[in-house]
Amino acid sequence: MQYLLCFGALLTLLATAYAIRCYSCESVYETSCGENFEIENHFKYDCAFIAPARFLENELSNKNATACLKRVFRENGVNKFVRGCYFGEVNETEIGCKLDPTLIAVQNASCYVCDNENYCNGAEHPQVDLWQLPALMLYLLLARWLQGGQRDV
Repeated sequence: MQYLLCFGALLTLLATAYAIRCYSCESVYETSCGENFEIENHFKYDCAFIAPARFLENELSNKNATACLKRVFRENGVNKFVRGCYFGEVNETEIGCKLDPTLIAVQNASCYVCDNENYCNGAEHPQVDLWQLPALMLYLLLARWLQGGQRDV
């Protein structure tokens, strides 16, 4: 039974480690994606199903998303916000934070990269997936049950 519990915990960790989930939106098209971010369900993306931008493909050794991105750029004096999946080394953002070179009138104002939790590129307060709470409760109950079973031996 302990092996089954460990296997289940390992599967849960692998599933959450496989791909990060991020908000993906642009304030140009969605006003709720701007500086005062408002969570919308259609902003949620599983980065396992998103490819890197074409202008980055030749520079990336790993084509899988590694983190979430919140970028602020200035175009014609106006700040615009983009949230999405980040491709590249999390600690070396020079490549992953590059802007599309075809965007001539755009300057990068900031590029925030996070990989500490799903949807970390949204609001300032961390978000918790609802499926994690029952999984945690089940894990704690099974661990407690297994501890009780070992005392009887």
